[in-house]
Parts: sequence; structure tokens; C-alpha cells
Amino acid sequence: MVQPQWRIVEKAPPASIDEALEVLLKNRGVGPSFLNSTLKDLEVHLAMRGMDEGAELMARHLEEGHKIVLVGDYDCDGITSVAQMSLFLREIGYTSYEVVIPLRAEGYGMPERALRDHSDAGLFVVMDCGTLDVKPISMVRALGADCIVIDHHEVPDKGLAPATVLINPKQPLCHSPFKEFCSSGLTLLFLARLRRALKGSFATPNLGGKYLALATIGTVADIVPLVDANRILTRSGLGCINARTFAPVQRIVEGAGITARTLTAGHVGYYVGPRINAAGRIADARIAFDLLMAEQPEEVVRLAQELNRLNARRQQQEDTILSEIRARFTEGDSGKRTLVMGDPKWPAGVIGIVASKIQQELLYGPTIILSFDESQGVARGSARSIPGFDIHSALKACDDLLLKWGGHKMAAGLTVALDRLGAFAQRFETVAREHPADIFFPTGKVDAELDLALVSPELLNALRQLEPHGMGNPTPTFAVRGAKVNVQKTFGRKRDHLRLVVDDRIGAIYWRGASRFQSGQWKSGELLDVVFQVEWDDMYGKPVLNVKDMGHFFGNRSNSSD
Repeated sequence: MVQPQWRIVEKAPPASIDEALEVLLKNRGVGPSFLNSTLKDLEVHLAMRGMDEGAELMARHLEEGHKIVLVGDYDCDGITSVAQMSLFLREIGYTSYEVVIPLRAEGYGMPERALRDHSDAGLFVVMDCGTLDVKPISMVRALGADCIVIDHHEVPDKGLAPATVLINPKQPLCHSPFKEFCSSGLTLLFLARLRRALKGSFATPNLGGKYLALATIGTVADIVPLVDANRILTRSGLGCINARTFAPVQRIVEGAGITARTLTAGHVGYYVGPRINAAGRIADARIAFDLLMAEQPEEVVRLAQELNRLNARRQQQEDTILSEIRARFTEGDSGKRTLVMGDPKWPAGVIGIVASKIQQELLYGPTIILSFDESQGVARGSARSIPGFDIHSALKACDDLLLKWGGHKMAAGLTVALDRLGAFAQRFETVAREHPADIFFPTGKVDAELDLALVSPELLNALRQLEPHGMGNPTPTFAVRGAKVNVQKTFGRKRDHLRLVVDDRIGAIYWRGASRFQSGQWKSGELLDVVFQVEWDDMYGKPVLNVKDMGHFFGNRSNSSD
């Protein structure tokens, strides 16, 4: 594992739970109003550039009975976007529509078959792609059809597709106060605006419940910042998910074995999102879409079980690729700031997840994992970045060496000719060498030192006010210096986790910490600095420390310069 260098943000340890909450709000750059925002606060985003025009345009096509084609990307964000739009049309009683979700083999973006198979459509609504799909959308417009694009990917200076309406908060002249929506969140907002534009012509579905649940799943799975509007949407959507009223999602939760828990954003990101994504990664994203649209109980059960099987295959494929990369990783690789590696045997559907795991295990830096298609002489890959390194800008600097690419600051997809792969990898490393060296060393932020006497159910209740947690709103992390740590036992199928007692007073769990203990990095009973988060222990019915790291990080407070 790549171990971070820990830094304590708040110098003075809080003396009470109220002070601890104040510290956490300050560290996130927000005030008390952060705790009290509601769905009504999303109203301002209905004025986003393109929302009015797009809603009125779609309302006209609906009123005139034109055929509408819904197009979405094959990942969780795209699938949940198309599902929301399809559910809306079904609930207003509109039947003249078709859904097109590309296979991963077709590549990212609107497939040309959407137009070829539905040339009689009057309107195409493209979600989670489309901003740069110049050719297919030009073909749509050439036939006289309209096209609404609802997307969140980066918008370049030139090369925009000629959509009739583009809804993307990152486009020029869009004055949206929040730019970090994903497409499922934007789709929910669009449906709220469309409902108004229909002016009584059709039924008016309630956009809570399953709509909020789907927007939340897409938002969490796409790893956009859980701040501002995304946090409001996700907090409300988690309430809908935990109400257990949307059978398709409930079956996914049951398949993951987490029905007894109150689900958090972490559960959605770790258990629910990957199962929806597994369909597009391993087989056909339409399987996940069909599940989200299913109404018959037996169909819901069958499709949810299929997603579970696909997810298990996905995990097995990831493990195989990770093992092969570990075996190929050399001392020369560890001296670089980037990693570009590929193989013809690696399935394209899982390499993005592998790239993220490589950053945690082997090399903390921009990582690109590729699947080689030797018959076509190309490699298709997924890129994952680190804070401080804009992967979109880096790929732009390599544009002349790439056949196709796109994405945003933290993640992207690309296609490169095999005979240019070496030159690309070298250029990519050169771009990384132009960045400050310190961003290539992982740092972990500790909100504050915390007196273990404050760890209590009351503290947990205070911390829950900050949920949901994710990028931009991390789980509160604390530290204690020089605490005695006793190892009680190892546990888990591989005996790779530790159950601990800290300072002879509070239980702790260190997931995957057994190898460090067994390698002699520290001994039971040693005085250690402990970095931790506070959680509820369902087994024992009391708070427990979730240990993130242990060692000698901070020194004594009297001689520390933190």
C-alpha cells in the first residue's frame, strides 16, 4: 500500500464535541448553513444555461407526438440518467420513444447506429456524452431532427458537437453557480424543468423517490464532489434509498448483503454503483437499465441476480490484472511519476478500476491502463489522476499522439495507435515532470487531534450531520498521539484484518492491517500515533475507531511543528 504523509490541519485539539464540529466545518470551508440545506436550494440551478430552451423544445416534441430517442453512456451515470428519463416518459404515458445504450466495444459517445436505426425520430436526448460527438450529432441535425445533450464532461475551446441545445454547466457563458454536477443530477434538474414546460398536457410525476435514488447513485458512482448541490441531492436521495421502496435498487442492496444497514454514500459507492457498472463492463449495460425499469417482481429478481454474477466476474478479472501488473512492475516503474501499461488479454471494461487501485498499491501518480486490440493496431485505455494533476489538460498536451480521448480533470478515456504508444508514454511522463514534485507524494489530512474521552454516541450523532461524505467532503479524520495499542486478534477470511484496543479504553478495527503487524512494523502494546475515523460497531453496539494508519508520525506535542 502507498502510505500517505499525515498532516494535522487544526493545531489545537477541540475540548468538546461542539468544538470538534466547529473545527470540521472550518476545515471544509463552510458554515453552519451547510448542515441545513434542503432540496429547495436546488431551485437556482433550474436557470442553468440550456435548461429553459431544452425543456421547452422537448415539451413541443412530446405534445406533437414525435418519436424520441434516448441515448446514454454505458456507465452508472449514463444508465441512471437514461433510466430517469425513461421512467418519466412512462409515467406521463408517452410510448413513442426508444433507448440506445452503446456497448463498451463501440466506444464512448453517441453511437451512429442510434441515428441509423431511428432515422424517423424527431428528437434525440443524449446523456452523459454528446458534448464532443460531432459526427453523429451533425448527422442528426442534417436529417432535420433536434438533439438535446445533457452532459458534464469538460468543454474544449473548439470542436463542440452542434446540438440544438447543450446543457453542460462547464460550457462557455453558463453562469451556473455550481459546475460539478454529473449527468444523473443534471437529468433530474432537467426533468423538474420539463415538468413545468408541459403545462398540464401530461401527468406530472413526483420526482422524489426513485428519481432521487437514481440521481444519487449516479452522482456517488461518478465520484463528483459531494459538496453544494451534489451534497443536497445525495443526502435526500439516500433517504429515498433507505426507504426501501424502489424494488430494483432494493434487490441490488439485498444481493450485496447490506440490507441490515442504514446505507451511506460509501455503501452506494462500494456496493450499489459497481453492480450497475458491471453490466457495461462485462456484458451489456442494457441489463442494468432493464433492471431499473423492471416492474414484475420475478424480472427484478432475475436481473438483480445477473448483475451480482457479472459483478463477481468483474472482481475476478480485476484481481487477475492486478496480479499481472504487480509482477511486471519494476524498479524503473517506481522511479517514474506516471504509469502506462497494457496487454491484449486485459478486458477493456475493468481497466479503469484497476488504474485506481494501482494508485493505492504501487504508484501514486497519473495511471493509464490499456487493453490492446492488435487486430486494429490500437490500445484503448482508462486514465485516473491524482489531486493537482489535470488529466484532461495532460492528454490535450498529447493530442497529436492520440486517436481519440476525452474526460475531465480526474478521469478520462483514450485510444492510441500501438505504434505510437511508446512515444505517448514518454510524452505523458514529460508532462508530469513539469508539475511540482510534492503532488506525487500522497498526503492525508487529519482534521484534528481528538481526546478519546470524546468518542461516544453523542460524537457520532454530531458527525452524522456532515454526511454524506465523498470527494470534497471527506469523512472526518482524527488522530491521537502516543496511544498504547494492543492487538486482540486477526480476523476475516484471509485473517488480514486486526481488532485492537487503544489506550485500554476503546475498541478499534484496522482493515488490511495484519500484514504490517506481522512484518514487525510495530508490536502489540507499543505507543503509537493512530489516525482514525469514528464509526458505530454493530457487533458490540458502541463506537469503534476505524484505523486508517498507525506509526510514529507526529512526535510529542511539545516538540512538534505540526
